[in-house]
Amino acid sequence: MVSDWNFSRLFAECIDKIYFDPSIHGASADEQSFEQVVSRFEQYLQITSTPDDPNMGMLIHDNNPTVAKKLTDIMTRFHDAGTLWTKVKNIIETPLFVDSKLTAMVQIADLCSYALRRYLEKGETALFNNVYNRADRKDGRVVGVRHFSERTCTCLICQSR
Repeated sequence: MVSDWNFSRLFAECIDKIYFDPSIHGASADEQSFEQVVSRFEQYLQITSTPDDPNMGMLIHDNNPTVAKKLTDIMTRFHDAGTLWTKVKNIIETPLFVDSKLTAMVQIADLCSYALRRYLEKGETALFNNVYNRADRKDGRVVGVRHFSERTCTCLICQSR
């Protein structure tokens, strides 16, 4: 069903923690992932906006009390100073935290995450092929999904960038 949603875009950051060094990046893998997704989503909103009709978006996150304050603080910082890659003008507020059991769209996001993880960790393509075609693209290149891994990675995500 998701693969047929031409109106939807997938944004994701997949980090192989074996190759990620927080001391080099100045952030944990979770923080880096959040900044990457926020930046890509913001860029999409800016590109698809017009001066007379700006596209605005919001982030919805599965409710996790230990993560909520941290991501709210990070997003507040992004609104004040931007991310490493972009100013944040089109994402409103801080993330909205909801119980995934009550929200079908968060369950669909979980399904997309599961499909990406199973593809990268186990090479499973059945679900992956159905959701990856929703990855945001610009000029034929995948820009909405990134795989942070070894430089010689040959997965479809790395080849598509």
